[in-house]
Amino acid sequence: MRTSSAVRLAFVTSSLIAVEAAPGSAQTQALIERIDRRLEAQRTELIEIRRDIHRHPEVSGQEARTAEVVAERLRTLGLEVQSSVGGHGVVGILRGAKPGPVVAFRADMDAVFSNAPDPVPFRSETPGVRHICGHDIHTTVGLALAESLSEVRDQLAGTVKFIFQPAEENIRGARAMIDEGVLSDPAPEAIFAYHSAPLEVGQIGSTEGIALPGLDRVTLTVRGEGDLEQAAAAYARAASSASRDDGGAPEDVVLAMIGRPHRRPDHDDWVVRGMVRAGSPTARARAKREIELAVAAVEFDGVAYELNYEDLYLPDMANDVALVRSTLETIRSVVGPDGLLESNTVTPYFSEDFALYQQHIPGALYWLGVSNSELGYVGMPHSPNYVADEESIFVGARVMAAVVIDYLAKN
Repeated sequence: MRTSSAVRLAFVTSSLIAVEAAPGSAQTQALIERIDRRLEAQRTELIEIRRDIHRHPEVSGQEARTAEVVAERLRTLGLEVQSSVGGHGVVGILRGAKPGPVVAFRADMDAVFSNAPDPVPFRSETPGVRHICGHDIHTTVGLALAESLSEVRDQLAGTVKFIFQPAEENIRGARAMIDEGVLSDPAPEAIFAYHSAPLEVGQIGSTEGIALPGLDRVTLTVRGEGDLEQAAAAYARAASSASRDDGGAPEDVVLAMIGRPHRRPDHDDWVVRGMVRAGSPTARARAKREIELAVAAVEFDGVAYELNYEDLYLPDMANDVALVRSTLETIRSVVGPDGLLESNTVTPYFSEDFALYQQHIPGALYWLGVSNSELGYVGMPHSPNYVADEESIFVGARVMAAVVIDYLAKN
């Protein structure tokens, strides 16, 4: 895997374009002014919510406290709230005063395991768990957006559905919420999201088409009368050999993330599980072929193996091109001429189960800049020294409020 600085370049060096800001509609500008006043009035409270969530991180499937914080805040804003959707998922429905379409915004809530020191004063109070992927920021942006749009609901033509999702990190949450009907009653026509990125605070990144690669799932089952433990370890090494990351083009990167073998006493066998992430369909096909050949070359007396290779267990996260393009002028009107960065290439080091929503409705996930080079904040997801500038909460809320308002007005 590359160093954090090299991974950061994958976000920011591919066809970045900044263009002149275009003014939004007069109505949108008037609503944004109202939203600005509301956000400023709630600034201290929203920052404290983010810090509270940061101090009490919860890993995938355990987000009960975070979900309670979210649900209570949404209720105080007068939204219709559903809890325990797909686990600890929370849904808030904001109905505008005027008829119109339904649009959704998704924020993920879970944290990750990390024993690295937390470099902020409001550090995690849960040993070994931290918010180093920015989901505490995502969640607070979602709440700030609900705050913003509730302020102007008298002018909203349609409905906004807020989806606060658990278990993104183990790629179970989106599937669970979808299975429990989160995309129905009311059914959104489009869905938006953010992911924190090592762009400077105040910047938004957009990608048309595939932004993040999906995941292939690999399962190796080892049986027989020979040394199964040694054989399983050899098969795991063989599968791992498909990784390719030599600093070349992002579309050539392959990451074969193969776990440790484990014995299944009830089945009298050993199992190796893993995931494969690739920067392009060509790289994915090459990785699959190399794993099949490498595993077939392993020989142990009295040992047989079974390889189950599941293509795109998690699909590529592909932003809807028309949806993204329809928002660019609006985003520029909020962040200015240098604020929108169009990076229309894949970032090969991460995956996102937001892709599962995009299998059902048009969706767009944007990069939310959280770094601040002057203060030494580097918002590289999953890096041990991850720090996010909290001003990104307000940038994200203002931009997405304008996007949602324009979407509802135009559709």
